[in-house]
Amino acid sequence: MISRITRRLLTAPALRRGISSDSSRIQSAHQVFAGLTKNRPVYRITDPVEVIREPSVFYQGLLRGISLAKHRIVLSSLYLGSDESELVTALDRALAANQGLCVDILLDCLRGTRSDSRNQSSATLLAPLVRKYGDERVRVAMYHTPALNGISKRLWPQRYNETFGLQHIKAYVFDDELIVSGANLSREYFTNRQDRYIKIGSRGLALYFEELVRSIANFSFRLGNNGLLAMPVGVPDPSLDPREFVTVANAVMTGFLSRAQAENTISSGDVDEADTLAIPTVQMSQLGITQDEEHMREFFHITDAFARLHGCRNLMASAYFNFSDFHKRNVLRSSSRWDLLVASPRANGFFTASGISRYIPDMYSIIEHEFLKSSGGRPDIAVEEYYRDGWTFHGKGVWCYLDQKLPQLTMIGSPNYGYRSIYCDLETQITLIPGTAGSLQNDLHQEALSLLSHSEMVSEASLKKRIRGSPLWLYGLKPFILKKM
Repeated sequence: MISRITRRLLTAPALRRGISSDSSRIQSAHQVFAGLTKNRPVYRITDPVEVIREPSVFYQGLLRGISLAKHRIVLSSLYLGSDESELVTALDRALAANQGLCVDILLDCLRGTRSDSRNQSSATLLAPLVRKYGDERVRVAMYHTPALNGISKRLWPQRYNETFGLQHIKAYVFDDELIVSGANLSREYFTNRQDRYIKIGSRGLALYFEELVRSIANFSFRLGNNGLLAMPVGVPDPSLDPREFVTVANAVMTGFLSRAQAENTISSGDVDEADTLAIPTVQMSQLGITQDEEHMREFFHITDAFARLHGCRNLMASAYFNFSDFHKRNVLRSSSRWDLLVASPRANGFFTASGISRYIPDMYSIIEHEFLKSSGGRPDIAVEEYYRDGWTFHGKGVWCYLDQKLPQLTMIGSPNYGYRSIYCDLETQITLIPGTAGSLQNDLHQEALSLLSHSEMVSEASLKKRIRGSPLWLYGLKPFILKKM
């Protein structure tokens, strides 16, 4: 059965004010989105871009990338699952076969040192590689948020202390090839946890993410040959001296972003309509870096202005219906048509959780209901929930259709577009503006349709019925959920 949102994506948007949809009278996507390329690094992509749809294919792509890499492997994730011995074995074989190969791994310190029932963690899994090949060839960095410090550091237990802020960037580089995703390096993300994954062949982007990860590593804990974590010489411990840590980290990141922009600028006159453009953006609000937030603000402004004249529709996906006030405000004020895709309660990663966490899907339903109520029943704003038997949903990103039946822009990366994405975590995403050459636009459209084929639209009335009977204390937890989950 085709969902109502799927039907909406298969049809052109309603025209505004009688303006013709004749594409010859409307600017190209490159012209419409020219504002997104200002003051940001921009990469021209000449090789085909592959849209991966299934987690098993993503996993095979990781193994293939590791086996073929000769010079660089860069893995940036929230954590490495403590059962992922196959990935570690693949890294071991690649390092043994290629003396010139270096591996950079960036994880979150709190999540990466959290132990399972066997006392295993990301750190213990990677320590043998560091010991075997040395910390010059295998560089494992673990970022620690400066927001968790002092007495809070001592009092908050594992798992709950991760609500203060995390390293959330997901990017995987193999020589001159990049897979950008929202997926972590853990078994469920390789089997039945649906996310998004795009493979891009680009030396420029590969070098960008290599330098990004190494820049963050410069103010992160390092895993040494002795298996212990230590901060780089001269860098303060974020849990002991957070203010000075932020000063140091901000200087490192400001320098990196300035260099990346200066070295990768494309003027509008140099862009051919056949070119696909890639624009990486970074958000690290705790460190004073708000590039992605500014990028999203410009995107909302551009699409709203375009929609007033020609019509525009956007699909925005997130693992959780926990969009920030910034995102909800811009959606509700927009002249564009907005479809929001999130996990249904049964496809939420917390659905089978124990303790208080099992109520989190109910809280998201409450937030969904309040959002649709605040929309005033606008027919051009809709919410759809993903459900696939035995699967969970972790997809995130944006598809923008402007005036045509195929998307003319997509955003993909780690942000869930919530409060944490803006104010707490380290995030990055890539904005892709497809060129007229190749099949990227159609591939992105088919990706959206594939996700929506497992989705069902919800209404204010259906959500009201669902949340009826929810415990009153759950409403009191809403401010915490909005800012911490």
